[in-house]
Amino acid sequence: MTSTLDRQAAVNATRAACLDAWALLVPVVCAGCGSPDRGLCDRCRTRLRAPGGPGSDARVRWSCPDGTPGLAARRYDALVGAVLLAYKEDARVGLVRPLAAALEPAFRLAMAEAAGTDGVTPEIATVPARRRAARERGFHPVERIVRRLGARPHRPLRWVREPADQRDFGRAERFANLDGALVAREPLDGRRFLLVEDVVTTGATVAEAIRAVHAAGGVVAGVVALARVDG
Repeated sequence: MTSTLDRQAAVNATRAACLDAWALLVPVVCAGCGSPDRGLCDRCRTRLRAPGGPGSDARVRWSCPDGTPGLAARRYDALVGAVLLAYKEDARVGLVRPLAAALEPAFRLAMAEAAGTDGVTPEIATVPARRRAARERGFHPVERIVRRLGARPHRPLRWVREPADQRDFGRAERFANLDGALVAREPLDGRRFLLVEDVVTTGATVAEAIRAVHAAGGVVAGVVALARVDG
């Protein structure tokens, strides 16, 4: 009788063969290192999930300005930046699988911690996409990752104005640029949320989302992200 391990090995071998054949028909390069391969080579896939090596804990904790706890699966680096760029800007949506796998351990832990003493599971909230980004991409990158994790994302907030592009802004400028830009779509009294982001840099976007939720009567019990930028 074929063992479970034998069957799994056969499945893995078949999958690898199919991916090799597909790569010949539609040549791609690894989104992480650029080598001729599949969407993400095995080495980059492993580094994305375990940046400090297999079995390491590279998670990062921080506190938002109002004290809300934050948890990131890892620190931001060139690999994360390259994979997210390919996923979000080049619409390489197949990268949602390794991105979700990298986020999953931190996501499950943050969910448990955000449940509170009453054990009520928090709703998953995402920051709404900017109008221009939504038009150009045609999908919400973070929501797609959340769905890949088997969770249901909610959109409790909306933009009341379009903030300026923040790429060249300093920390204070980013917070000022976003102040008052988000509002709740409806009253959120008594609702508890876990806010999910891909990357947290200064924390300005997260802080504005938390402010808007609290202003509508809701609670953001925690923030979880794939990566956190140092400093």
